[in-house]
Amino acid sequence: DTALAAAAEPKLGDAGYSIMALAALLATASSLNANLYAGDGTTSLLARIGQFPPIFGRKLERGWSLGLLITSAAVLVLANVFDLTAIASLGSAVALAVFLLVTLAHFKLRQETGAKAWLLSVAALTTSVTLIAFAVKTLQDEPQTFVAMVAVFVLAIVIDLVWKRMRGDSPSLPTAEVAPSEGT
Repeated sequence: DTALAAAAEPKLGDAGYSIMALAALLATASSLNANLYAGDGTTSLLARIGQFPPIFGRKLERGWSLGLLITSAAVLVLANVFDLTAIASLGSAVALAVFLLVTLAHFKLRQETGAKAWLLSVAALTTSVTLIAFAVKTLQDEPQTFVAMVAVFVLAIVIDLVWKRMRGDSPSLPTAEVAPSEGT
């Protein structure tokens, strides 16, 4: 039961509940679709600059991207292995980690961007505290989800290190002048 559907039921009855539940399903499907295609563009770009294996950028005969198929398969595995709460927690932890890493990278480039060091420091500290509090709360309330979060982070680091070793020297990071992929 979704919160909106449950809230609509007293005023709109069973029909209102059904309509809101259907709307929630359509919104979820739309969001999933948008995220898969955004992931497709991201994996294609990362393959082009050498951060991902070239297979992620390969196009199949109908214009489908192998990166999209790999991403879709990973989503299906996650959706069938973990419950929705665990997936949401994993997503939250990843988002916080990304925010922290982007802030730290911005801190290194603050001279070029004109950013205030104190503001970036506050952002990094706030995000760090939030990530730590989230991890501690998850460990207390959902230990299996915490283990999954740690496993995902460790797996991501291991895969990145293996890929870097396989490709040899790491390429230079792209700048804002990276050309968009075809069709985007």
